[in-house]
Amino acid sequence: MNFIVRVALANLILFVFIALNQVSAAPLADLENINLNAVAAQSDSVYQVQQGDTYYSLSRRFNIPIDSLQSWNEHKLQIGQTLYLSNPSIRKKVAAKPAATAAQAKPAVAKAAPAAQGPAPQATPAKAASNAAQPARTAAPQKAAESTSASPAPGPTTAAYKTKSRILVVPFDPHLYFSDADMEIARQSRIPLQNVRHVFRGRLNAMMAPDGYETIHLLGGVYRDSVSELSRLYKSLNYAYADNKQSRFNHQPAVKEDKSGMLNWVKEQKGKLGIKGQPAVLPVAQDPNKHFGVTVKDPNFFSYFNNQYGIDYYVFINQFEVQTIYENCLDRAAQNYQRDFTVHYSIYDSKGELVSGNKVKVPYESNINDVNRIVRDSMPNMAKRVLSDLPTARK
Repeated sequence: MNFIVRVALANLILFVFIALNQVSAAPLADLENINLNAVAAQSDSVYQVQQGDTYYSLSRRFNIPIDSLQSWNEHKLQIGQTLYLSNPSIRKKVAAKPAATAAQAKPAVAKAAPAAQGPAPQATPAKAASNAAQPARTAAPQKAAESTSASPAPGPTTAAYKTKSRILVVPFDPHLYFSDADMEIARQSRIPLQNVRHVFRGRLNAMMAPDGYETIHLLGGVYRDSVSELSRLYKSLNYAYADNKQSRFNHQPAVKEDKSGMLNWVKEQKGKLGIKGQPAVLPVAQDPNKHFGVTVKDPNFFSYFNNQYGIDYYVFINQFEVQTIYENCLDRAAQNYQRDFTVHYSIYDSKGELVSGNKVKVPYESNINDVNRIVRDSMPNMAKRVLSDLPTARK
């Protein structure tokens, strides 16, 4: 019995010894047979599917959402399949960039090879110009990005920065805005009622920029003290109705009274019948020969702004009116009436002499109440007429 136990134990020891030798003696060449695609790190872009893999297990292993894995691989999962671990479309774009760079680098290498063999032929002027322009295109991307910050710009001085004639635009005082249509315009434009006057004020002010002049806007300008300057300016002005003065730089034909139309026909019929109406005395506000003008009461006004900005001409927008003329019906069925937009203005030179004083009336219609369309249709002609009283800028 003991003999049998000893023989069995010896055979067992021999078997274990042989097995250990076979494991330790496994050739290194067998390591090369391991499929490297079967072991993928999180930074790899592809993985070869092995038996037992599921989308859930692969999602946990590579820390990628299941829906992303499925969408990148068309919801397929088969043994031996190359599984994409990133978006294939992005990989193609990234791979295309180095390929394009390599393609551009090959001609440069090909051109450099003949240069080492012997002197290169002289380049033609066209080629030389293109080669000279090559570094400029390469250096362009290195240009620093321009700042888009809203930091205030410094105000220019008279001598150092002035390069052309300057005008100073003074917008109308919000208290000198009169309108009977703001409620309709605000409702149609979907803006607060008080914003209507500010839209007209700001847009008209922005359009006061004649060609050949440098325009200084105290409303919405780039100068630091524009708000305080505007407040100081209004305190120095006095407004009143005055006779129109035609600019010597812009001779407009005399305005003749239009005696045609239904209203004048009715007046003539009343005269023939001896019907006496109201006294034929026009209010000063309706007198076509009058405008709402401005005078400067501060004796230091012009010298102050001349020294501050080097102004050549001052454009004052004195008053803005919006008036619906219900007597003039454009379309009775649509209840569309004439609506006039009127601006009163004055232009002074740097010496304080009045160059022009007048008013511009732009007829419109009451059924159009979108503020942007009103500005687009009426403001450009209004601004052009005001600026036409300035002298032509010297080039």
